[in-house]
Amino acid sequence: GVAFAPHHLHDHIEDMPKLIRELGAKNLPFIYFQEYGIGSKQTVAKEIELQQLPGYGTLDYKPILAAMRDVGFNGYVEIFMHPTPRGIPMLPTPGEITAAINKSRDHIEGLLKEVNA
Repeated sequence: GVAFAPHHLHDHIEDMPKLIRELGAKNLPFIYFQEYGIGSKQTVAKEIELQQLPGYGTLDYKPILAAMRDVGFNGYVEIFMHPTPRGIPMLPTPGEITAAINKSRDHIEGLLKEVNA
């Protein structure tokens, strides 16, 4: 199967839903919800680095979520980012990390309601 990662397809944003549909659920056990951003490659302000997370950046996840729905995706999704430098926590405290991930999750859940309406 494929661990689908929008981060690595940033030059092909419009193709992501098509790729999901072509792969189908049986070939997609795992999807990373991470957007490409300069903050994954070099040290920048934390606000810019966090743009890798859903709800912080500009990637429209609705077409991706619709494609996942259409193929009956039932695998795993991970809200993910690369802090810079690598190996450090994405934010200073567990509470801040939890809040950021929950904000991303809430963003995705809101989009899911729209997609499934």
